Amino acid sequence: MTTMTCEDAREAIAARRFTGWRGLPNGCRPEALFGAPLDDAWGSLPLGSALEPARSRLLDLPGYYRPLAYVRDGVAVAFDAMNPQLDSTWQALAETLGTPDATFDWVFGTVAMPGGERVYAGRGITVFLNPETQAVVYVTVYAPTTVEAYARRIRPPREKRPHGR
Repeated sequence: MTTMTCEDAREAIAARRFTGWRGLPNGCRPEALFGAPLDDAWGSLPLGSALEPARSRLLDLPGYYRPLAYVRDGVAVAFDAMNPQLDSTWQALAETLGTPDATFDWVFGTVAMPGGERVYAGRGITVFLNPETQAVVYVTVYAPTTVEAYARRIRPPREKRPHGR
């Protein structure tokens, strides 16, 4: 699937259909992509190693746990959700995505997930796996970018740290 419009991306996200994903279109407003106007209901969370703030909002979207929309400068920059009930298997999705642009270690709360973060930055999707079971734990979608820009500006924080550290 080649995502050409904000509506196409919205439908794919709602259907949990990422086979052939090509990234969020540039310039999608949160109303068009998530059906949520940018208002006082949006909070703020940092993304990426630069801890760059983004407006964030929990969405009501079946098939995901805690789906979050992220916006900067009035434009959607990412969608991130836990336990996506994908419309296909991870293996089928991985085949269509091909070789990841990068593979990172990640921490699920306090549990290390070595090699479980599969970054397809050029396709605008990152899949966070449990490397032991190959279960998809999170999916994050964004506009196509470089691995460096993803890590610096988009990568969602996953690790839980005790207060004050």
